[in-house]
Amino acid sequence: MTQRNARQWMINIVLVIVSVAFMGVSLAPMLGGLFASSPTPTADPNTISEQDQIKIQIQGFEAVLRQEPKNQTALEGIVGLKLQIGDVRGTIEPLQTLSESYPDQARYRIALARTYVQLKEFKNATDEYRKLLATNPGDPEALQSLVGFELQEKRPEAAIGILQEALKNAATANQVKPGSVNVAYIQWLLGEVYRDQKRYAEALASFEEALKTDDKDFRGHLGKAQVLRSQGKKEEAQSLFAKAIELAPPDVKDRVKELATTPEATPTPTPTQP
Repeated sequence: MTQRNARQWMINIVLVIVSVAFMGVSLAPMLGGLFASSPTPTADPNTISEQDQIKIQIQGFEAVLRQEPKNQTALEGIVGLKLQIGDVRGTIEPLQTLSESYPDQARYRIALARTYVQLKEFKNATDEYRKLLATNPGDPEALQSLVGFELQEKRPEAAIGILQEALKNAATANQVKPGSVNVAYIQWLLGEVYRDQKRYAEALASFEEALKTDDKDFRGHLGKAQVLRSQGKKEEAQSLFAKAIELAPPDVKDRVKELATTPEATPTPTPTQP
């Protein structure tokens, strides 16, 4: 798959489900919201700069951590303050501690993985997303991001394997914690990978499975419609597009309408070597 196609695939996914891993935006506002620091006593604000005030607050939290290395409030406070001064790399160590100390709170590992993406340390990011899947088998961001990484590295079979493994484990996970894995979503995402690879029969089968699981999810209708349109079955596709638009939530409805009315561009062939 060309870099252009890989980027387009990710853009389409991002427009349908919420994710920030490949959106190219700063993580500071998002992570800052997750880790807003609590105010701590500081020196007279009229005599020192804001930057120095933040450094003093960080030192206060670090003093707490020397006594309580896993203190959740102090660790979160350091993350929030480091982001305020633009020290993204400085958030890694406290996020690692939070992730390992509080494995039941997925937001810490998600924040760590996103930070690695921001720093373009993709191997570390994939490791964190895999750890996240070990405790949260159906986590949408982890699945989407890992699939995106594999496709960008031109490893479609690895991407397919990740999703097939998630589907295999879904029943057990949902028995342990009902509703923890959105099976229809994973089936749809698998169909998208097949569609991207022009493996239309397998894509249709995946979208059909998604619709059997949840026919109220617009994504199965949308994916099937796109495949049928690619095969020249425009009338059949149109009715499915209409259904997808009807079911789509307000925040993505306009994008679904756009996909329904704008055929996908045919990729420019890559010149072959003589």
